[in-house]
Amino acid sequence: MRANERTFVKLYPWYVGFTGDLLFYIAIDTLFLSMVKNFSPSQIVSLDSFSKLICIALQFPILFVIKKIGNTASVRMGAFLLLLSAVFITVGKNYYLVLIGRIFHDVAAIFRSASVVALENNLDLLDKKSDFIRLRTSANTVYSVITMLIAFVASYMFNLNPYLPMIGCITTCTLGFVLSLLMRDCSKYDKIPRSETRGNVKIAWSKFVVLALLAYFVFFPIVNSGQSEGKLFIQQHLLLAFDKEKTALIIGAVVCVSRIVRVLSNVIFSKLYEKYQVGMGMILSVLLCLSIGFITFGSFVTEIAVKIVIMAMGYVIILFVRDPFKLYIQDVVFEHTAKEQHQTLLAVLEFGVKIVGACMGLAFSAILVGYPMVTVMLILYAVSVIEILLCLRLYRIVWVEKKQKSVS
Repeated sequence: MRANERTFVKLYPWYVGFTGDLLFYIAIDTLFLSMVKNFSPSQIVSLDSFSKLICIALQFPILFVIKKIGNTASVRMGAFLLLLSAVFITVGKNYYLVLIGRIFHDVAAIFRSASVVALENNLDLLDKKSDFIRLRTSANTVYSVITMLIAFVASYMFNLNPYLPMIGCITTCTLGFVLSLLMRDCSKYDKIPRSETRGNVKIAWSKFVVLALLAYFVFFPIVNSGQSEGKLFIQQHLLLAFDKEKTALIIGAVVCVSRIVRVLSNVIFSKLYEKYQVGMGMILSVLLCLSIGFITFGSFVTEIAVKIVIMAMGYVIILFVRDPFKLYIQDVVFEHTAKEQHQTLLAVLEFGVKIVGACMGLAFSAILVGYPMVTVMLILYAVSVIEILLCLRLYRIVWVEKKQKSVS
């Protein structure tokens, strides 16, 4: 049994690395959808919005399925659905087939969340619970390194043949699925009858937990929109000055630098978290606001070289804050709630992100029909300011709580 638990822990960073997203595709997604599939900016934004709406309806039915089939089967199901997503996006001849691929992508993320709980369960069995943050950071680092390496070649592959990155995407998804077949949650919490669980343990809906969830619900839709719409926004400005090939190379360079920075953020996160734990959410929210500001207001600069540098800086910062904020919120929420509720809480976290993200996406799709992309970016900037206020309130609660503990 111990061997199975150790195998899971060893494979977990690689599983996350290969299934964290659609590798290769995420480096050229806007290029692929606009230049190969011939989708408009409104269609590209709506893909994400409609898939999230459908997944909102499916979120809790899927959570029920996860509890029935267990964490082990869910980890494998998540990897398999991600593979299906890559296939549908690649071969889909129209908007609706690509949308099905996006739906598979978002449903896969719900199933893959079981891997976080399975990791926690296996670490408990190995008496290594304190390694949770370290291993989650390690997993994010593996994913970041892989995406960084892909960023070096994705644009060149796209220029050679726009389908080459998608072949790479399908290949990496297949590797992730193979890894999932070797992983097991060895604990009694993998799959147990409802009557035998402590399901009546209620989530401690304290002010802190509610505020942490709200901060997460707002933060990640901004990050997701900033990453997708922000890249599309930068792409639009580049196409005004360069041809498609040069635009693809510059976008590739920006993505590449952002991936390098993402690796660095994961490498240094543990030390930063240890030093600034109380104020980590506040720091990351301010950086997020700065990133959206750089992308938005950098677009008004007339000198093309300066414009590219400023907008690229904004995009890079988004990738810097993404993983640390997720780990920060998951850690503090887990710390303030019962272990038996962690799977449900992960589902609640993703559910809230999907609701807010879908609403923002639908609004942005409607706005883009009659207004330019800069309008969307200005709205994102305003929302990022609201996120700072949420994290400031969260910081004050954590600070008071810490002072009370130190006094007692």
